Amino acid sequence: MVKLKKISILSVAKILCCLNALVGFILGVVVTVGSMTGQEDEGLWGLGPWALLVFPIVNAGLGFLTGIFFIWVYNLFAQWFGGIEFELEDK
Repeated sequence: MVKLKKISILSVAKILCCLNALVGFILGVVVTVGSMTGQEDEGLWGLGPWALLVFPIVNAGLGFLTGIFFIWVYNLFAQWFGGIEFELEDK
C-alpha cells in the first residue's frame, strides 16, 4: 500500500491551466462557428472570432486558480485524515 500524502500545488495548477486552455479553445471554435449563423447580437455569439482568444485565456486562468485551491484543500485534508491509499504492482 502506498499513501499519497501531499501533491505539489504548482504542478497541478499548471496542468489544469493547460487543459482548461484547450477546452477554452474548443469552446471558442464552437462560439466562432455559431456566430457565423447570423445571430451576432445574441449572448456569447456576439464575441465572434474574439472567442478564440478570450475563452482560452479565461479558462486557463480559472483552471490555474481552481488547481491551486483544490490541491491546497487536498493537502490540508490529507494532513488531518491521511492521504489517498493505492496499491502499485511491479511488472
